[in-house]
Amino acid sequence: MTTIYQATDIFKYYPRSNFKLEVPKLQLDRGSITGVVGENGNGKTTLLNIIAGNLSQKNTSFMYFNNTPKTANDWSNVKDKIAFIPQRIPKWYGSLLQNLQLKAAIEGIPNKDIDSELDKIINFLGLTKYKHLKWSEISTGYRLRFELARVLIGK
Repeated sequence: MTTIYQATDIFKYYPRSNFKLEVPKLQLDRGSITGVVGENGNGKTTLLNIIAGNLSQKNTSFMYFNNTPKTANDWSNVKDKIAFIPQRIPKWYGSLLQNLQLKAAIEGIPNKDIDSELDKIINFLGLTKYKHLKWSEISTGYRLRFELARVLIGK
């Protein structure tokens, strides 16, 4: 089985709240499902942000896809392989479709291929009848689907 992420001695401390997250060992394997459960304030989101590379931690030994990223370019390559949707979704402007078109352009998808790429993702996630709506016009659940669509573009 291929290891996607492996870490030892994950530690994050927030002095103002005196909160400590300590995970002695964690391994995530391709094809496996790992659940992160616990009460509010126990560090689930902190742990996921660390795994996604959004939060730093000291003295932690970690590897993504059997490599340890050392440079900004290494991190960029790792981040391209991680689909992370944050707990709080930042507000976006314009229609869902316009935002997906922008993301596709940023990802380097040729203009001639953007519509067909987005149609596949939008149809798969059941967003077809919502694609022309704005942030304030869709539910939180559909906003999450929109975020999932964004992370799937170009993957």
